[in-house]
Amino acid sequence: TGSTIGFAMELMERGIISKDKVGLNLTFGNDDAMIKMIEMMGGREGFGNVLGDGTKVAAEKIGNGAEYYAMQVKGLELPAYDPRGVFGLGLNYATANRGGCHVSGYTIAAEILGTPLKADPFDSSGEKVDLTILFQDLTAAVDSSGNCLFLTLALDADDYADMTKSVVGWEDYTVDELLTTGERIFALERLFNKREGFGRKDDTLPERLLKEPMPEGAPKGKVHPLKEMLDMYYSKRGYNNDGHPEEETIKKLGLT
Repeated sequence: TGSTIGFAMELMERGIISKDKVGLNLTFGNDDAMIKMIEMMGGREGFGNVLGDGTKVAAEKIGNGAEYYAMQVKGLELPAYDPRGVFGLGLNYATANRGGCHVSGYTIAAEILGTPLKADPFDSSGEKVDLTILFQDLTAAVDSSGNCLFLTLALDADDYADMTKSVVGWEDYTVDELLTTGERIFALERLFNKREGFGRKDDTLPERLLKEPMPEGAPKGKVHPLKEMLDMYYSKRGYNNDGHPEEETIKKLGLT
């Protein structure tokens, strides 16, 4: 909701939509208008009905270049972090199976918080791709366990492997097996998305984040280097050039 209203505020300030069209002076800093629009979206009233399905659908309805300002991937709005300042998270946004989701692979932990290791947020090498895959696989495994994801800020993969072993009653369950479980879940989600028509064209970021340099701060002048990272990502995942698991990968993960 917040991202969608922010999207509408930018459109109004850029003259793409008007106060007359929206019914409110929906500009940044106008908290009364923001609260009113939340109510309008919830009740599907007036322009709230346009925004109620999120930025992707709203941009298609509004037209006039609105799509460029819709900060979404696969229809899910991006959360707090700008990918131009955290390249691993940007790759995760693009490849996360449900869209621009930071909790599908929270590389912020390493890129910004320095846990469980410190990673350069502007590194776009194969090592950063490996880190992103690691976070995605571990997240998928943790999510399937029923544990709160916030615990990963205090527990590591060894802890989750030990907990799984204790709860299930297995004599042994290694970190590698835990990560393979996550990899299998992630690939299965990919196969579901493939059936629904998703592919490389959807594993992307908003165009402005690939073309408009960051105007200020530590990432000033940077855009996200998605293409080079995405090619490496598919190769390391065992996916084809359209982002779908290869037959060999499907067999390796026991998904046949």
